[in-house]
This record gives sequence, structure tokens and C-alpha cells, in this order.
Amino acid sequence: MKKISFILMAGLLALASCKTIEEDITTHEPEVEPVQGEWTLTIRASKGDAETKALSLDGNTLKAYWLNTETVKVYKGTSPLGELGVTPDGSDNTSATLSGSFESVDGLAQNDELTLLIPRETWNYTGQAGTLESIQTSYDYATATVTINTLDTQNKTITTTAATFDNQQSIYRFAFKKDNAAFSIKDFTVSSAGNRIVSEMTLGGTPTLGGFKVTPASATDAPLFVAIRNTGTEVDTYNFLVTGGDDAMYSVSKEIPARVLDVPGKFISATSLNLTQPSFAPADGTVSNSSNVL
Repeated sequence: MKKISFILMAGLLALASCKTIEEDITTHEPEVEPVQGEWTLTIRASKGDAETKALSLDGNTLKAYWLNTETVKVYKGTSPLGELGVTPDGSDNTSATLSGSFESVDGLAQNDELTLLIPRETWNYTGQAGTLESIQTSYDYATATVTINTLDTQNKTITTTAATFDNQQSIYRFAFKKDNAAFSIKDFTVSSAGNRIVSEMTLGGTPTLGGFKVTPASATDAPLFVAIRNTGTEVDTYNFLVTGGDDAMYSVSKEIPARVLDVPGKFISATSLNLTQPSFAPADGTVSNSSNVL
């Protein structure tokens, strides 16, 4: 009898032990796994007050609008998350809906800030061809910051505040002349007396300074359009070293007023750059001709 009682007692103790372990397991909080899958991000966007975006010249006014061929890069800080397509608002293409899909929202939370960038992640002003089309495609950088409003886990959607894009450079229209008459050129290098022209820029805002060369598809006496970002807001002088259609070297300088440089995103026309042929032209294009006011 004692032997049976001992066995019964041991069994009861074992059951109690199992129950205790089971209770410990069931009361333990499970780890939260990041939600995976196709998440949709939709953002309402406008061009803001800037005078440039996708570009169309109407007389002396450079109009801005969205194109459905554009893409918008999305970052958290400087980490890329993906890209969004653009759907302009019908005939009112100054506003648009941006949308795209992400595989994961791991690391994102409500109230996080996202940075939006168009048109590409490589922020570089070199290699310009002097046309509005090439600027629109590759050099018309604009950024916006939005805040995440909701992360809907049931519908896998992300909503944010609206995006107002700020342009990061101004668009200049340059036309070169010789003896005050139209003159064909093959290329030109533009630099700044204050060394403030940006050739490259990181998303974090670190610039590489020094200016750059503009090379049209062929020699031309037509006005050339150039995207220029200047790091200062005070008056500056742009120096031009030009290869003429006759293969000779020419130069000219142009004073750029502070009112032009105070905020990026303007359209500036300087169509009376009268070239001279210097006896000596430094390789960096920094010449000392007299300046003309815009």
C-alpha cells in the first residue's frame, strides 16, 4: 500500500511540475515579428512655390509640371527604401499622386520622417548638354520630407503627410555672342569666383565644388539651359571658358546678384554674354573680364 501511495505521490508531483512549466510558457510574451509582404505607400504631392520641375518654356516663364514617366526615390535618413511612380492630376499636372510598393516595413513606425528625391539618387550636375529635356530627365533635383501618419497592418498600407517638393538648383538660360552678334560655340566650362558652384551633392547635403563643363550635341548659337546649384546667398561671379565653333578659346564673366542666389528654384535668363579672346586663359576657367549685371 505504501508502495502504491509513493507511486501516486510521484505522479502527482510530475503533473504539478508539468503544469507549472506549461503556465510559464503560456504567460510568456511572444516576440513580435516584423510584418512582411507587399506594403503600398501613397503620397499626395505638389511642386510648391519653386519655378522649376518638369520644364516647359512659355516665353520667359519656365512652367513646372509632373510627368507620368518620373520616379521618386524614398529614403529613411540616407537609407533607400524604394521608389514611387507618378500619376499627374489629369489636366492639372502641377499636383500628382505618388505610389509604390515595399516588401517590408521593418524599421518604420508612425511619426517617422521619410525623404523623397527626384529624379535619381546620383546627385550630379556634370555632363549637361544645355537642353531643357536633359535637365528635366537628369538634373532637376527636388526633395521633400513627409511624416508617416499610419501603418495599417490589416490592409498593408502606409499613409503620410502631403509632399511639397523644393527644387535644389536654379535653371539658367545662357546665350553667347561675339562682337554683340550671335556666335556658335562647341562647349563651355562654368566656374564661380567664390568657388560655390556644386558639381556633385550627397543626399546628406555634402557638396563637391568646382563647376563643370556643358557640351551641346553639336556646335550652336542657340541659348543653352543649365542647372546650377550655388552654395552661397551673397553676390557671386560666374566665369565662362568657351570653345567657339572656330575652335578658338574665349572667355566672359557675369555677376550674379544675391537676389538670384538667395533661394534655389528660379529661372534666370542671361542672353548677352559677349565673348572676348583672352591672351591667357587659365585651365580652371577663372578669368578676370569685366562683369555684366543681369
